Amino acid sequence: MKPLILVLLMAGTVPRVLAQTSGEPLTLERAVQLALENNNLVKAAEEGVLAAEARIRFANSSYFPKINFDQNSTRGNNPVYVFGSLLTQRRFTAGDFALDKLNTPPPLNNVQNKFSFTQLVFDFGRVRKGVRLSRVGREVAEKDLAKTRSVLVFRVMKAYFQVLLSEEMVKVAEEAVKSGQADLSKAETSLKAGLAVESDVLSMRVHLASQNEELVKARNQRQLAYSNLNFEMGMPLGQTYTLLLPRKVAVVDALDLAELQKQALELRPDYKQAQLASQSTELAVESARGEFWPVVSAVGSWETDSNKYFSAPGNNWLVGVNVHFNIFSGRADQARLAESRSQERRQRAMQEHLAQAIRLQVQQAYLELDTAAQRITVNEQTSAQAGESLRIIRNRYQAGLATVTDVLRAETALNGSRTNYLKAQFDQKISRANLELQVGRLDENSGLLRE
Repeated sequence: MKPLILVLLMAGTVPRVLAQTSGEPLTLERAVQLALENNNLVKAAEEGVLAAEARIRFANSSYFPKINFDQNSTRGNNPVYVFGSLLTQRRFTAGDFALDKLNTPPPLNNVQNKFSFTQLVFDFGRVRKGVRLSRVGREVAEKDLAKTRSVLVFRVMKAYFQVLLSEEMVKVAEEAVKSGQADLSKAETSLKAGLAVESDVLSMRVHLASQNEELVKARNQRQLAYSNLNFEMGMPLGQTYTLLLPRKVAVVDALDLAELQKQALELRPDYKQAQLASQSTELAVESARGEFWPVVSAVGSWETDSNKYFSAPGNNWLVGVNVHFNIFSGRADQARLAESRSQERRQRAMQEHLAQAIRLQVQQAYLELDTAAQRITVNEQTSAQAGESLRIIRNRYQAGLATVTDVLRAETALNGSRTNYLKAQFDQKISRANLELQVGRLDENSGLLRE
């Protein structure tokens, strides 16, 4: 296929202002801005980024000491409890060694205020890997936000052009009704003059009824198109606008398909997400290996113990080192490592599958754009030919050289060619936006919004 250089032929063919409402016109660029500000999917993706940043702070918290405060108020006559509490309160005396007092001590109150701390010393990189994993998670959330915004820009562009198309389809339907009414009037006049038969008039009336039905459908489609645009922008569904059709001639960069596919793998946020997911599974494997190594922590505490509030307490402190080594856990660690390795291989396969799918999506968008451009040329010629054909057949019908069926068939062909021409024009614009989306170049700063 030749390098893709497609020129939009719409300038001067469609009226610039298509929706008659009051207020400032709604440009495509402004519609995209409103969507990015109000659409709930974008807001949800932004919250996902904030949540990922919070997970990073949570992962980093393992580097800091954990300090806790506990206060306990207890009373009892358990011999061990009484003996230990007297010692921590620093009120143990020689009289407390009496056997009857040791065996059946009187109830004792103990008010304990305790500060304790734990500080991780060394864990063979578990925390470090957890922090790296959370940072990868933030990048995944950022790419998800970028993908959400890009897809939303495309959906707004598509909805915007569908509104413009629906306005034009209403005009085509209205012209068809006017034409049908004129033909019916001529047929009725010819019938009165004895130049036509009753069946001609009946056929014209049936045809006009069909055109009125198409007009009703076109108007309802226009209303639905406005609602869809409002939905994407996060606006009330019943609101209407004055929409502007860009006049600038649009040219697609002369890039071949292979270059576009290469760019897509470099720019597409969903492919970057897949790459980050592969990094996550690699870190998960490393983290699973770390479970086989011990964890070293420093521990300590300071407490006060007294038999009542606001009395002189006994002060006690304790410091030490804790080494935790999981000797056997029912092979849970081995199972976790095996799962992580399988997930790593699975993610690599999914990433390659996505790469191939992206190449296919770019190719499809590329060919759809080429098809739309060629349809414009073909349908422009067909529309002109159908109009001339209808003019000739009407003249022949007035001269008694053609039947009413010939006229109706020509009118149907003209309406169809006009509809196909309009659809081809708008399909090219949507196809251009879709190609930019599939390559990963479509965002709120795209030049397509200002053409």
